[in-house]
This record gives sequence, C-alpha cells and structure tokens, in this order.
Amino acid sequence: MNSELKKWKNENEMIPLMIIMYCRSKHKLARKQYEIKHSCLCQDCYELMQYTLYRLSKCPFKENKGFCSFCKINCYKSDMREKMRKVMRYSGYRMVFRHPIIVMAHLKQQLKYKLGIKRGVKK
Repeated sequence: MNSELKKWKNENEMIPLMIIMYCRSKHKLARKQYEIKHSCLCQDCYELMQYTLYRLSKCPFKENKGFCSFCKINCYKSDMREKMRKVMRYSGYRMVFRHPIIVMAHLKQQLKYKLGIKRGVKK
C-alpha cells in the first residue's frame, strides 16, 4: 500500500476511536445505542461518525491526504464541524494514554506535513 493511502486509512481508523471515547465519557449511553466494534454509541455520536467517515471517503485529496485542519475545502457542514472539533478537543490528548502508537504515528505525520508546507513542498 502506498504511503499516501496509508495516511487516509489511518485517519479512517482513528476517527471512530475518538468518537467512541468521547461518547463513553460525555453521553454515558443514555439514549438508543449502536454497537460499533464492541462499543456502544448514542444516536448523535453514531450519526457524527457515519457522516465523518462518509465525508472522508469522498475526500478529493484521498491520494495526497493532508490534514483536514489545513485543507482549503470545507467538506463538513458547520454544525458537524463544530461537533467534530469538540470530539477532537476532548479525545485528542486522551488518545496518548489509550492508543500511544497511533498518536505517535499521527504526530510524526503531522510534523512532516507542516515542515513540507513551511518549505513550500507541494505534492
């Protein structure tokens, strides 16, 4: 698998982990539950995860995937973008303790991307 598609695949794996972590803590599974990878999600978080994965699958930069935060195209609706920001703010640093290898790979990838932007390298 080429390294560009590997970045996209890693993001596809990390987003559900972050949403599951957020939902378990914030929503305590009070509403209807959806079974996802041996975890349950409330309806709002399940819809957010489905929306996010759908938008990621339709990304026009899939082969040269950068980071959505640096992208010039806004793929998400504004309300979904805000929800995802909340999830990322909550889950981001907690991922270090639960999934340290994934986080280290993500940070390494982000540093390379930022250095490439600084140097003016375009793919």
